[in-house]
Amino acid sequence: MSNSKSYDNSFSEFSEEAMQPLSHQFSEVSLVKETETHWLFRAKRFGRWYMLKALPPAMRNSEFHLQMLHKEMEVLMQLRHPGIEDCLGMEHLADYTDSEGKLISVGPCIILEYIDGETLAEAIKDNSSFFTLHSSFLDELLDALAYMHTAGITHRDLKPSNIMLTHNGHHVKIIDFSLADTDSHAILKQPSGTRKYISPEQATASTPDVRNDIYSLGVILDELPLKGYWKKIAHRCQLPICERYPNIAALQADVARHTRRQARLRWMAVLLPPILLLLTVAGFEWHTYNERNRIPRLTSRALEQVEDSIAATGLTQHIDTLTRWEYLDPQVNEKILSVNAFIYNYVETQFAECSESERKDILCQMLDRWQTWHDTIQVRARHLISLDVQ
Repeated sequence: MSNSKSYDNSFSEFSEEAMQPLSHQFSEVSLVKETETHWLFRAKRFGRWYMLKALPPAMRNSEFHLQMLHKEMEVLMQLRHPGIEDCLGMEHLADYTDSEGKLISVGPCIILEYIDGETLAEAIKDNSSFFTLHSSFLDELLDALAYMHTAGITHRDLKPSNIMLTHNGHHVKIIDFSLADTDSHAILKQPSGTRKYISPEQATASTPDVRNDIYSLGVILDELPLKGYWKKIAHRCQLPICERYPNIAALQADVARHTRRQARLRWMAVLLPPILLLLTVAGFEWHTYNERNRIPRLTSRALEQVEDSIAATGLTQHIDTLTRWEYLDPQVNEKILSVNAFIYNYVETQFAECSESERKDILCQMLDRWQTWHDTIQVRARHLISLDVQ
């Protein structure tokens, strides 16, 4: 036998393409999205993609909007969670002309991680089957919200368009903290949010409260193709603030309780049919056993009653008083007749539910037992008579 070993001589490699030098400067900057309050750019640095959140040109000199951008950066820098977009800081990018001669103007911006995915709003619109295939995304969303609230941060603009689902693994990423607030911040405390998702108290109060996000979460849950206990949870999320879940931990506990109940119901659905079948078979076997042993059991009880009836008469006490086949006690015949009467009466009254043939069989066995005892008297009497004759 050969002791030689075989080795895998293949090797890993990149396809032959032109390698680009890594740079600390942002390159390949392209405008991805424009809104009234911010512009989003995609850019590359050190071979990695980032999102740059900047202000529209008309707002770049507005102290109010610069404070908003800076506050968002400060809030995000407190958070490090896989379910929340990551922020690396804030920079001011000078205007430059790209290789195609196009002027790129970004200005002050916060640097965010690049998320390759789609928003929850797009998923709801385009592919409702996603929620049956990837139901764990709700657990991830709740976990991210619980972490954020524990850090003392309220998002204040939670809605499907601010929740992303990654293409790689369909994981949750909460984005856009432009309206987020904390107890420690003393600026930009105005009521804010998106009309459909904002809680009633948030529309009038400036104090951040985690229950504001819980209300928004309830509206989102109502928009998802969910059934069962999720509808009850969504309803409680949207109750008046004093009746709402006090925090995400209480909501998660409710979800866990419903999940355990659903698991028990599923197990019951699996186990109950065979258990019922087993009980049915056992019941049938027990009924068959009872039917098979009913008459022997009744007969045994009847024979015990015969013995008790004979003992009650005291007939056994008269055997030794016999000197010949004549009974000295004038009541002996009456006692014998009473045993006979007891046997017939017992069969008629105690076995009314039995068939005629069953009652007849029990009666015969009771009379046989009585005859055996009676024969014993006769044998004893003959013996005593023979002694008397001698």
